Amino acid sequence: MGHSGLSLRAARIAALILAAAGLGACGDSAPTDAGAAPPPSVSVLAVTERPFAASSEFVGRTQSFEKVDLLARVKGFLIEQDFTDGSDVDKGAILYKIDPSEYQAAVAAAEAGVDRAKAAHTEAQQTLDRTQQLFNKETVSQAELDKATAAEASAKAEVAAAEADLDTAKLNLGYTEITTPIAGRIGGSAVDVGNLIGPDSGVLATVIALDPIRVVFSLNEQTYLNVMEAVKGGTKLNLVPKIRLANGQVYGETGKLAYADNQVDQGTGTIKVYFDFPNPRQILLPGQFVNVILTSGEPENQILIPQAAVQLNQTGPFVLVVDSDSKVQIRQIQTGAIDGPNIVVTQGLTVGEQIVIDGIQKVRPGGEVTVVPAEMPADS
Repeated sequence: MGHSGLSLRAARIAALILAAAGLGACGDSAPTDAGAAPPPSVSVLAVTERPFAASSEFVGRTQSFEKVDLLARVKGFLIEQDFTDGSDVDKGAILYKIDPSEYQAAVAAAEAGVDRAKAAHTEAQQTLDRTQQLFNKETVSQAELDKATAAEASAKAEVAAAEADLDTAKLNLGYTEITTPIAGRIGGSAVDVGNLIGPDSGVLATVIALDPIRVVFSLNEQTYLNVMEAVKGGTKLNLVPKIRLANGQVYGETGKLAYADNQVDQGTGTIKVYFDFPNPRQILLPGQFVNVILTSGEPENQILIPQAAVQLNQTGPFVLVVDSDSKVQIRQIQTGAIDGPNIVVTQGLTVGEQIVIDGIQKVRPGGEVTVVPAEMPADS
């Protein structure tokens, strides 16, 4: 084979190499197209409106609606204690009894004193009558009449004094029974049966009315004015007071305004306000810390979105909106009240738009996404 034969073979080999290279190039391009990453999947929420009543929370403390310290008003030995420490007592119930014998004797003596004074007054009255008759007949002088008149007046005064002594003796006898002027729960007794007690013994026990329970907290001036304008104007209070307990549960009863303080705290710019809450089960006790929730009584349609969907930049809060082409856009918004995991949007969103609530870290503005519908988080 000559020189031309070698050239032909070389040409064939070159053609095979080029063909192989062409096939290799085609093979490389096909996997590149098939392996392109799909758009990231994100959870989106369709923006809707729903009734929402704005609320504010304030730290408050419970206190007793009524409180009575029981005191001994007379001295004597305690002979009875008619209650169990920590029990509920009725209004007017006799809780302590002091030995009444000394005071019963004082009443008897005072009654005898009244009888003596009345007898003396009767005698003086009869003397005055006789003297008056004799004076009319000009048998006795004016001086004797004046003397009889004075004696009758003195005897009458003695009756009044004796009756006052009797009233005092009866009061002291009544004080031997110590009663409660209110219904409520009584605490522990500071004295025991057999003790000598009296006005210097201090507080024997304390009765606290638990139903209703009073809650005191401080309102800022704006909220205070809104509350008072509604009350003074005779309109229905547009704030519904509730309380959240230490365990996170919202108390089932609704409170009502009792009264507000008569001055503003100059240091804080707040006013103390007192609300009364029914406490039929007596689960609330004085001294507990609670969160007072003032909720608007007239819900309005608002746009609420999950707080997790809201981000911040130099301009302020924003969300990521998915448009009709499944591309992401930044949307600046203005926010309002917080409702558990959600927040009110006052400007920037319209009903029907879709916002990214999960997978935010996987997308960028202008990028395409795959939409996965999500549901609104439940209120707390």
